[in-house]
Amino acid sequence: MLTNKQKFYYAICRFGSTILLNIVFVATFWMYTNQVELDPILNGVGNAVGKLVIGVSSLVFGYLSDSLSSSKAKLGRRKLFIWTGAPALAFSFVMLFTPQFFIPSSSQTMKFVWLLVWNAMFHLFYGYLLIPFQSWMPEITNENERVQVSALQNAVNLIGSAVGSGFVLIMSGFISEDPAGIYGKPGTYLLIFALIFAFIEMIVFLPALLKIKEKRIVHERRKILDELKVALKNRNYMLWVGSFTILNVGVTILTALLLDFLETVLGIENTVQKTLFGGVMFIIIIISFFFWSRFSKRFGKKWSLILSFSFLVIWMPLTPLVGRIPAIPAIIQGYVFGAVALFVMSSAYLFPYAILADFADDDERSTSENRSGMYTGFKSLPFNIAQATGFILAGVIRKWPEGLQWLGPIVTIFLVLAIPIIWQGDFDPFLKDETVKKTSIFKQIFNKNINKKD
Repeated sequence: MLTNKQKFYYAICRFGSTILLNIVFVATFWMYTNQVELDPILNGVGNAVGKLVIGVSSLVFGYLSDSLSSSKAKLGRRKLFIWTGAPALAFSFVMLFTPQFFIPSSSQTMKFVWLLVWNAMFHLFYGYLLIPFQSWMPEITNENERVQVSALQNAVNLIGSAVGSGFVLIMSGFISEDPAGIYGKPGTYLLIFALIFAFIEMIVFLPALLKIKEKRIVHERRKILDELKVALKNRNYMLWVGSFTILNVGVTILTALLLDFLETVLGIENTVQKTLFGGVMFIIIIISFFFWSRFSKRFGKKWSLILSFSFLVIWMPLTPLVGRIPAIPAIIQGYVFGAVALFVMSSAYLFPYAILADFADDDERSTSENRSGMYTGFKSLPFNIAQATGFILAGVIRKWPEGLQWLGPIVTIFLVLAIPIIWQGDFDPFLKDETVKKTSIFKQIFNKNINKKD
């Protein structure tokens, strides 16, 4: 349905928004705790509210974009939200990272309100923009090209994540080296880069908006509760939502405290150290994406997730030992631990778009109704409630003197809870090999008779 150029145009849209989301997700908690000097508990609450906002907005705007008919929406049923959402997201992002220019450094109340308002606005418009955009994919692709489009999206997300996370690592080191922090020259540089990233976020949507036509859909208005019931009755979809909701609590805790863990536990503090660490981790991500992509083609997405999470259950509890093993420099310990954890954990970031599109496509084939917006939007509500919980817990852990050292065991709790739920589901509706789908990944790996099939 799409030419190669159009596939690229669609995929590249995620570049700017991924940069912004990564910066917000990784840097906001660190910046408002260590630079703005907002109380960690208030910081956790402020970030949690943003996640609750995106959860609600994703559900609402997913439904609204599903409910529009192509003939009635002059800008397009999906494009309407992209044209208006991209600039709104860009503006809220810039404001979130410029409190040093607008509020007094001595007022905890003003700091909290600033974070609360602009973090909420950013997440509101992220849901407003990205849920209709992502819901567009099942309508402009077929099942054969969807994997390729998802792969392109993942590649773009990988680059965007690398740019966003790399910027956070380098900029946090630069800010930490200046005694004045963001209230000195680094604050001005932060503003400049925020404006650059905001411009990129808007501009990359233009090729898709101008070159890809929306599928004409005459939509009979349906009640949101009726649509929601259909999604809730999809057993495999709900198992996926349930497992990743639990997982999101742990991932949010880990991400929010990542910079503090690097600085406090591993001693990776200055710009050079963080740049080198970020570069090595970027290479690890590239290698891991290639590995998990090939692995999932043979064994499916479900078993790939089971295998990776099972290994993390063994690996993540080692954080109390990281940096404390005699005769091995703490930084080396950090590199080894981080590389292995990131390689295995990357599967959780690789598959969601393809899994979600498969669910929406499978539902449309069986019901003849397009609900991609509802499927995309609904999962954001529990996911972001989980992330809100994660941010609140991150604030508590940050105030606990030994909290950073015990980060891994805390995250492991959520992995242990998620694995049995994933095991019950089928996340590969178009995988035709029933033996692969029904046989445990551990049996498939070690059973020579099964492997001889290929």
